[in-house]
Amino acid sequence: MKKMVAIFLAGLMTVSLAACGGEKKEENVPKEPVGEKVTLYAETWEGDDVRLAADFFYPADAGITLEGDEEYPDWIDMHYEAKNITISPAIFEDTTFDANKEYEKENEETYKEFKINGYDCYGYEAFGGYWIYVHLEEVSETTDRYLCIETEITDYSIEDTPEGIAHYEDEDIKKIIESFAYRGIVAYPEEETEK
Repeated sequence: MKKMVAIFLAGLMTVSLAACGGEKKEENVPKEPVGEKVTLYAETWEGDDVRLAADFFYPADAGITLEGDEEYPDWIDMHYEAKNITISPAIFEDTTFDANKEYEKENEETYKEFKINGYDCYGYEAFGGYWIYVHLEEVSETTDRYLCIETEITDYSIEDTPEGIAHYEDEDIKKIIESFAYRGIVAYPEEETEK
């Protein structure tokens, strides 16, 4: 009888662990990507022929123009002319995430913590725009991989453009910010490298 109970409990634990594992996997899955894709790449300690990669998606018919530096594809400007807002996502692997977070938490009145696609984030208003930092993963005690997504007004001569957190609260802007798919370490250059 004791043996039967032990087998039953062992099976129950296995099912419970499998269920927890399944939930964890789905936690950081972004919404279904739609439209055009732009890929950010960042150098990593993992090697010279690999990069960190994250994809962002935007509507093909939104009139968005891209501006970036081909030599440093870790940052891109997405000019959303109809909204008069530029979305500037960047991807990093460095030692500054925790220090930046503590500094902004102490010094920015609009500092707020939240989640995007299951990832821990913080955001705050600055220079009329909104800054979001997305913690992707911890590499070591001192090194992290993360996204920095900045929004700002493209043309300040145009009046009545919303400022600050209103950028992120705009449904169209929010969809682009939340569209990212973090792919981790990839071979670089990839066969179809987007600029």
